Amino acid sequence: MIQQGLERLYNFQHSDGGWGWWKEGESDHFMSAYVVWGFSLARDAGLSLKAGVPERAMDYLDKELVEEENQPDIQAWMLHALASHRASARFGAVSSNQNRAYNNLWANRDRLNAYTRSLLALSAHYLGQNGPAKILIGNLENGVKLDAKPDASVVLRGEQPTQSETMGTAHWGEDGIFWHWSEGGVESTAFALRALMAVDPQNKLVEPVMNWLIKNRRGSQWSNTRDTAIVVLAMNDYLRRSGELASESEYEIQTNGVTVATRKIKVGEILTAPSQHIVDRQLLRNGANEIRIVRKSGTGSLYFATQAKFFSLEEPLTAVGNELFVHRQYYRLADRPTLLKGFVSERQPLKDRDEVRSGDRVEVVITVEAKNNYEYLVFEDLKPAGLEAVQVRSGEMLYARELTSGAVERAKVRKPDSSDQPESNDFTGRSRWVYQELRDRKVALFIDKLPQGIWEIRYELRAEVPGQFHALPVLGLAMYAPEIRSNGQEIRLQVADRPLE
Repeated sequence: MIQQGLERLYNFQHSDGGWGWWKEGESDHFMSAYVVWGFSLARDAGLSLKAGVPERAMDYLDKELVEEENQPDIQAWMLHALASHRASARFGAVSSNQNRAYNNLWANRDRLNAYTRSLLALSAHYLGQNGPAKILIGNLENGVKLDAKPDASVVLRGEQPTQSETMGTAHWGEDGIFWHWSEGGVESTAFALRALMAVDPQNKLVEPVMNWLIKNRRGSQWSNTRDTAIVVLAMNDYLRRSGELASESEYEIQTNGVTVATRKIKVGEILTAPSQHIVDRQLLRNGANEIRIVRKSGTGSLYFATQAKFFSLEEPLTAVGNELFVHRQYYRLADRPTLLKGFVSERQPLKDRDEVRSGDRVEVVITVEAKNNYEYLVFEDLKPAGLEAVQVRSGEMLYARELTSGAVERAKVRKPDSSDQPESNDFTGRSRWVYQELRDRKVALFIDKLPQGIWEIRYELRAEVPGQFHALPVLGLAMYAPEIRSNGQEIRLQVADRPLE
């Protein structure tokens, strides 16, 4: 397969030394640099390349570098390809065009995004510019999106139980320019990890970045083949530097002090050693259970995941989430006449066991905290049996609007009985369309893409049937990654019959 791929590249090379999107047509700067970078990876892997092909490609890129002085993304991509191939082939002096491109990018480094900055840091490393490379790594640290507590939420407002410490996450990219190739979150973060491993492998961000990349995997791959390939390259860099593959390891798993399994992993088995260990139910007890993984020998990292199934008898149900968190609040809407605006609706928050009357309109506010960029989310809001949706047809216009950080902070300190009236400056201006389905026992809300942030969805119910009812928690999950899920808090409402007037 490798040889066939190389032969195809040789056959597609143009007379000027570059490559285009097709065999015919003009050479393209991005694609030509992509091939040259691929040649450097091939050379690093010990493959032999056809004489003359990489050299002609290098000459083409070197001549074209100065044409992209006003396009830092492309110029950094081209310089990275040239520098990495020069380093792998151990060529001599750096050309004047490469020096000019490097100086241009360095002078304009404040304008670079994370992806381009990572490429420039790698280029500086390959060109022996160690001081500037470390400065660029420091610039990356300043722009990172760091979540020190990915298992904690700001929207649940004290409803969630105390959670154990987990590793933080860190990433770059996804700044809202989704059509711009250098803004993709996975690829930007993977290249930033490659830069960290090349320039500063002991950097404190390495493990959080690895954690973010793993959390963004779906099944055995990332969102596309290119993202997957570049993440695998970055992880190879990590494995080479970390030394994890160089030592045997032995571990023991204990549940409540009883040994469940022991396993010794030899060096040749490290990448093929995953095993599943099932804990016997007889070893479990009511309340807290302790599962302990004990290293018996070796120094390499041990990676693990746990899965548990349980049934809860708590009442009311409390809120909990994994990477996704939801909070639901009910408000009674009361119309009040005003002199200039006519009738306006005042919002009165409803607490557990509060009362509404038949005919009252109730606004439902669902706040969603997305710890990452997600696709294909569904939220199922289980209605109290005495309330029905005001809308009578599914698919009516509904939007999720992103809250500003200031609005979130104000909500955290707001008194529970305040009106919580929304302000126009509470929202960033970003919104996502929500498809709404009205069903007998729930309102189902579907969102195809939801970027990282805190979002708010509002719709209305009407109190109809008198009685005492449980509003079971709103449920949220990623449809194709069900481990990403959450539920809000249950509350109880009483619907009273409206007296005749």
